[in-house]
Amino acid sequence: MKITIHYVLWLCALASLTGASSAGVIVGTGDQPTSDVLGRTDAMGFEVTDSGAGHTLIVPYYTVQNQQLSVLHLVNTDTANGKVVKLRFRGASNGDSLLSLQVLLAAGDVWTGALAAGADGRAQIITGDLSCTYPRLLPGVSQPFLTERLNPALAAPALAAQTREGSIEAFVTADIPAPASGAPDGTASALYTTILHTNGVPPCADSVLSAALMHDTESESVAASRGFATPTGGVAGTWYILDVVGSTTFSGDATAIRAINSAGKTARGNYLLFPQSADAVPNPERYTADPLLVSAGLASRVKQMDGSTSQATTAPAVVARFHDFPDLSTPYYLPASAVNARTTAGQLTQRLATVDIKNQYAIDFSISAKTDWVLAMPTRRYSVAYDYGSADINLPLLFSVLPTGGIEPQLFGTWNSSAINGVLCYGFQVLLADREGRTTVPTTDLFAKTYRNICGVVGVLSIFDPGNSVLSASITRTNHDWNYVNGWATVFMDGYRNAPVIGSAFMKLTNPNATPGVVGNYGLTFPHMRTAP
Repeated sequence: MKITIHYVLWLCALASLTGASSAGVIVGTGDQPTSDVLGRTDAMGFEVTDSGAGHTLIVPYYTVQNQQLSVLHLVNTDTANGKVVKLRFRGASNGDSLLSLQVLLAAGDVWTGALAAGADGRAQIITGDLSCTYPRLLPGVSQPFLTERLNPALAAPALAAQTREGSIEAFVTADIPAPASGAPDGTASALYTTILHTNGVPPCADSVLSAALMHDTESESVAASRGFATPTGGVAGTWYILDVVGSTTFSGDATAIRAINSAGKTARGNYLLFPQSADAVPNPERYTADPLLVSAGLASRVKQMDGSTSQATTAPAVVARFHDFPDLSTPYYLPASAVNARTTAGQLTQRLATVDIKNQYAIDFSISAKTDWVLAMPTRRYSVAYDYGSADINLPLLFSVLPTGGIEPQLFGTWNSSAINGVLCYGFQVLLADREGRTTVPTTDLFAKTYRNICGVVGVLSIFDPGNSVLSASITRTNHDWNYVNGWATVFMDGYRNAPVIGSAFMKLTNPNATPGVVGNYGLTFPHMRTAP
């Protein structure tokens, strides 16, 4: 009953704001934040690292399959400013939004949340953390993921299954400084005070949070008066997967994206706080390059290698809502516009792009070794997406109309993107080697590599494992028979084009000589080695 009641309250919170007509992307001004200005946006680009603090965080994979738990930690390393963090969970197949909320971190605060499968099969989030969230996550009360954005042709069990694997995004949309340097009496804002922990417990006053987070503005002075400043980043993330049944743990750091200035230093980005409401957003292409969300005519069914497009849309595939934003294409330092949203997506794609992926694998039978590779493409959604409502079953995909940020050649188009059983798929080629240096083909013959397919925005590649894989993956899992029992491999996306790929190799080993009472299962996580273009 708790889950049902909280689910209704969650939907009510999303629908409570009506009549909004603007959206929250503001280029800040002023030498420092005050009650009138947000602080100058001085970011000019992005820097991507495999760990550390940043303005945006990406966890390439979560799972709740086979009783596994996925746990996320968000750490505010800034001991002076609070942070508003937009947290979003996306499905593995098409990157569809499954749930989003605001996490408000006090200075130096840490928030933790866990994902598990509920009784109805859907992934759900639960936390015992007292830090403020909006809509409110009550400690110990689970919030199920939503299925409204998934394929409507699927029955309830299949929809639930689609929520059990995916990726996580976290955006620092605004700082919450204290005290407001422009306040006459030097006092902190009501927002800062309500997220501040006193004896370990923040007030989290609903009236204060609602006033700050549910009313949109394009006015810098109004945003500043509510206690906000432009975001300076400073939030780090870690994740771990607990395989309860298999007595195994995997862990890693979130990929961190920093907004940087001309000197390469951490900078202030744009204020990006959108209300957590279900109101429709006019002209959403100002804030996203997502081909499913943009207005009519700004996405296409066909896209060639040179970037030319045809068969433009006559209506948006999906109505964009305020809670959809920000996303990875929302202009973080440029003014909001359709061109700048595509430019932002293109620049971030370029920063994440890799020539190839290298990693190890092992399937030694003597130690029951298994290996899964996670290959996540967090920015591919802004080039191509699956349109569940397409009237033409032969053209179910939608592509961005224009070249993504001017990157040439095009990374995704009709020639290398396909839909198989409702899942977006792509091809790659692989060069295999064992631990003695033997390879499947001569190293000089670059185009004689074995050709493979993998599907999903978050794909799981299992190596010679027809049974239950390391991660118990099933949504976007493909199984591949590699030639050696252990070694390393190089994956070339689409054979010859760069691609924005992140992820890790997950290995599970079992010690056959473990004595009774001693756990003999071991989990290893190796981040992919990426080659810069």
